[in-house]
Amino acid sequence: MRINADDLSSLLVSDLVSSGDNGAMSPYAGITIKQYAFTSLRNSFLKKFMDEKQDDADAAALTLFLEINEKCRGSFPAIEQMSEVEYIALCEAKDFIYRFFYPDNQLTGNLRRLTLAEITSRFGLGNGANIGSRGTDFLSKVGTSTMAATSSLLHVLFKQAVSRSPLWSDVESIRSKFRGEEIVRGSRLSFVPKTTKISRTICTEPVLNMLFQKGIASVLEQGLVETCGISLSRQPDKNRALARLGSKDGRFGTIDLSSASDSMSLSLVNYMFPKEVVRLLEMCRCPVTTLPGGAEVELHMISSMGNAFTFPLQTILFTALVYGTYRVMDLPIRYPGRLSLGNFAVFGDDIICLEKAYNLLVRMLSLCGFSVNVDKSFNTGLFRESCGHDYFCGRNVRGVYLKTLKTSCDVYSAINRLNRWSAIWEVPLIRTISYLKDSVRFLPVPIDEMDDAGIKVPERSVIRRRVNRYTGGLKYRFVYRHTTSYDVSDVEMKPPRLRGWIPNNPAVLLAAVAGTLRAGKVTIRSNEGNRTSLRVRYSSSWDYIPPAYAEMRRVGEGWKSFFELNLDLL
Repeated sequence: MRINADDLSSLLVSDLVSSGDNGAMSPYAGITIKQYAFTSLRNSFLKKFMDEKQDDADAAALTLFLEINEKCRGSFPAIEQMSEVEYIALCEAKDFIYRFFYPDNQLTGNLRRLTLAEITSRFGLGNGANIGSRGTDFLSKVGTSTMAATSSLLHVLFKQAVSRSPLWSDVESIRSKFRGEEIVRGSRLSFVPKTTKISRTICTEPVLNMLFQKGIASVLEQGLVETCGISLSRQPDKNRALARLGSKDGRFGTIDLSSASDSMSLSLVNYMFPKEVVRLLEMCRCPVTTLPGGAEVELHMISSMGNAFTFPLQTILFTALVYGTYRVMDLPIRYPGRLSLGNFAVFGDDIICLEKAYNLLVRMLSLCGFSVNVDKSFNTGLFRESCGHDYFCGRNVRGVYLKTLKTSCDVYSAINRLNRWSAIWEVPLIRTISYLKDSVRFLPVPIDEMDDAGIKVPERSVIRRRVNRYTGGLKYRFVYRHTTSYDVSDVEMKPPRLRGWIPNNPAVLLAAVAGTLRAGKVTIRSNEGNRTSLRVRYSSSWDYIPPAYAEMRRVGEGWKSFFELNLDLL
């Protein structure tokens, strides 16, 4: 059965109205927590639904990208517009960045952090596409690519770096013999889904540039931990915790920026960062990008979405601006730690600061060329938003976002997420979930299974029960998503179906050392759900609620009744 988005939206509205929703499209004075949750769900439900993406979504994204790039051509920070207090805050921020890269505060001498030696010792590659590589996995990139770069200097530095490693040298000697090198002008711009109205731009980087960018990112991430206690792997939880506190007592404000990744202008970075750092960043960035139509655009931003060092670099910059703002306002600065939250939080462009510092910090960000998203930034009232959580009076009221319903796995995921929302807020969604359920095969799975593996039900609702006599686990079938992979042991006898594959056994060993080899296989790319099969597992803790769904525990055993009611299992 084909799912109609309009019908699905109407059914959701009917379910919510039956439970007391007053239909408000935006929050209002005196709104209750539950009504806020109703509003959030209605507004989020189909906001990112890509099955009905508008035809001009890509065009809108390109227009925005070009506008931001042109804005970056200007001179930032706008010192001529600053008051004395704002200029002092900027100087404090600049001093913070200097001490970040020169931790011993030496006025002369070698760069202490972000040296070429440090960068090249931390080479890495992600699993996305890169210019010069026909595959997306690490092995294909280091072993069979043309090693494209924007500068011959990168090739020289790369050869010098790998010459110090016998394994890398062997890999490179084979790769270069068959594939050689390539100089490219820059990156390649493309689009990925964001919302129904506008896509997101992303720039595909040359493979050798990405190697150096990953090295830079690794150094910056370590520096963030050592300098200000910000671990990018743990920081989202700290952001959410501070946002929750801000929604309860107003102590903290949350700031969201529009297109922050594309808004770090070259002029701003040249002003705020040490010259040695800027030279390294510019060496590894792409000076131009090629648009889908073939036209080239000179980039006035230091980096774009797709550049590996963009995220940690902006985290450093925004942390520095928070630091400068606090210093000039004589506010205490408490850095986050392993067991402490601190009194500010920065995760990329997701910024949280003390309520007192909010207005000045927003002004500083604007003077540096960034645009604050006023619809998603909060310093008054009882709502705060950070890192995917929306808090109102201390409760997470975030709705459910449906991005696609093209496959049965997509529908399973939608059903399970809506069921959890239903149980948390004790609001039946019978019409909505029944409509979704009728479009797929009923496949009961336990609560801690993947959302797209089947329909999660309480154990007491399982009718056909088969128990493993050794473990006592309850048997169930689930949908398994296959990944595309190849067995490296067959490379010489039966080459994998890869365009341009060349036998490079040292590269196989390097991939194993890098941790990208699993059970002798290399995963090329997930198949996005196009190839699935049914598999069998046994569960000994069917109704166990994992930490990620801890909010369901608020209603005790009541969640079971809501699942059963929505799925017509009573």
